[in-house]
Amino acid sequence: MLIYKKNIIRFDILNTIVSIIIFILLLTVLNINIIISGILAMLIYIGNSMLFAPNNKLVFLGIKDSNKQKEYLNLLDNGYDNYEKIIEIKNKITKPHIKQECNDIIGKIAKILKYLEKHPKKIGENKKFFTYYLETIYKIVNSYFEISSQDIHSKEIEGIISKTEKTFVIVNKSLDEQFTKMIQNDALDLDTEIDFLKNSIQMKDF
Repeated sequence: MLIYKKNIIRFDILNTIVSIIIFILLLTVLNINIIISGILAMLIYIGNSMLFAPNNKLVFLGIKDSNKQKEYLNLLDNGYDNYEKIIEIKNKITKPHIKQECNDIIGKIAKILKYLEKHPKKIGENKKFFTYYLETIYKIVNSYFEISSQDIHSKEIEGIISKTEKTFVIVNKSLDEQFTKMIQNDALDLDTEIDFLKNSIQMKDF
């Protein structure tokens, strides 16, 4: 599940509890009419939701375009959906070394998703990760499980299974390369900051 969605769920629970407490206080302590107390508590709930709910996470991180917000959140949602479906299939796979390959793939996908959620401005330049790579990985894992779980022993089927198992190794390597590419600009920015700091210290410009 998306981090921001978890935060929204926590906020909604807390906001509901606060609104109920306020309703009880208005009704019992201040002796305000039950209908008015209910309306006031509801208004407070709505006001808190509009002002403090964490559902504008992308706005706070610099994504102000509403169309991009919607697009990026949909990409993240679909990404996490595929991630969870891959986990579900992995749990059904019985071959230990293939299960481990899938575990590695899942761990790398999680790392990339969390990174992109934390740096939403980079989602746009990595759309292919969501629209192609994740979808394809899910299809491969799913098809592998469906075929390998059948009690069919033919040379052709065994060849396809073997080829798919080798593909998992390639997928793992590809995910490493994609993540390295994603954080490369961060590393370059850090290098620039370090050089600037060194120059400032040498020039005593502080």
